Amino acid sequence: MHKLIKELKERGLINNITNEQKLEQALANDKAIYIGFDPSAISLHLGNYVAINVLQYFKAYGIKTYVILGGATGMIGDPGGRSSERNLLDEATLLKNVEGISKQLTALTQSTIINNYDFYKDMNFMHFLRVAGKLINVNYLLEKEVIASRLESGISFTEFSYNLIQGYDFLQLYNNYDVSIQVGGSDQWGNITTGIEMIRKSNGDDNTACGITINLLTNSEGKKFGKSEKGAVFLDEELTSVYEMYQFLLNQPDADVKKLLLFTTRLPLDEIEQIMLEHETNKGLRYAQKRLAETVVVNIHGQEKYNQAVLISQALFSGKLDELNHDDFILALKNLETTPIEGDSISLLELLIAANISTSNRISRELISNGSIMINNQKIVDNEFVVKKIDAYEQQYTLIKKGKRNYYLVLWK
Repeated sequence: MHKLIKELKERGLINNITNEQKLEQALANDKAIYIGFDPSAISLHLGNYVAINVLQYFKAYGIKTYVILGGATGMIGDPGGRSSERNLLDEATLLKNVEGISKQLTALTQSTIINNYDFYKDMNFMHFLRVAGKLINVNYLLEKEVIASRLESGISFTEFSYNLIQGYDFLQLYNNYDVSIQVGGSDQWGNITTGIEMIRKSNGDDNTACGITINLLTNSEGKKFGKSEKGAVFLDEELTSVYEMYQFLLNQPDADVKKLLLFTTRLPLDEIEQIMLEHETNKGLRYAQKRLAETVVVNIHGQEKYNQAVLISQALFSGKLDELNHDDFILALKNLETTPIEGDSISLLELLIAANISTSNRISRELISNGSIMINNQKIVDNEFVVKKIDAYEQQYTLIKKGKRNYYLVLWK
């Protein structure tokens, strides 16, 4: 067994392989691999990061890697995992998404990027039916789980064709780019096998086309990884700040952290075991989560941005924002939910409601009495406390902390 495949299996990443013998043959003959990404958003998110990590694995082993961006398939929408039709993206949005994701994947994987729109932009419908449609029997497609599950509720011809188009992508890459291996999430098995069938029909049984599916990363509750309370954790720092990504990873539960280290980092297995042993000695220190956050954030955003996120976190949690330089101070504030307040003062009871920290005076009093509220790092237990502009950082910013981890900002006007 190839050393790379052995390692991916040991980490629990591999869900299935279409043909292990052909996979070994393809790797032995230096065949390339590819993974596809549909541009359904302007940025990739942490849910996509396992696939990126796998691409980095292949790259590290000296294997040529390609990324297919679904400029064509994105116009149609993958019917997988849905009980109804997707809303179609307009062309301008799609092009913007392709551009954004392409930059991210180039930086993170150093792969050759191909937009599958280029395969089809000059191809008329009749030609596609002859070169692609002729290779696949309708009954074959109807047996695909992703299509069969939609027959009762209904599936448009547009989404029905998605499987065929993605299969033709593989055929194009196999014939023209020396790609023999497609990698995708476990939900992509049907699309991968369609491509292999088209290659078999076109090139004969003596081919090296094969596929690998990767386990979807889910948490201990069975939910997909990569979403915070605010939504998707994007790789674009304009959409999700580096600090927010760092905090999201740092706050992962103990039950999930080992799996996350296995799926989203390339730390050696023995090192992960050592990390977990040290973590178990004092879980409150969150050693494993810190190593996870460091490894992933540095890989995505670089050491300097990671250091900045750590510095901001330490300042927020210690309440020593005044120790930050001005740029880091402003960056820290950008990550907090902000409430503008006019005037020179406001009662704490009113402020907690205005900042959506509480919904009533009764709840506000309970939070204050329980010692759950801090203003500029000072615990407040007086229900009559008045928050004043003159006490604010730079006479403009007041920091509110609720409980252990929830921070809010008052911006004095």
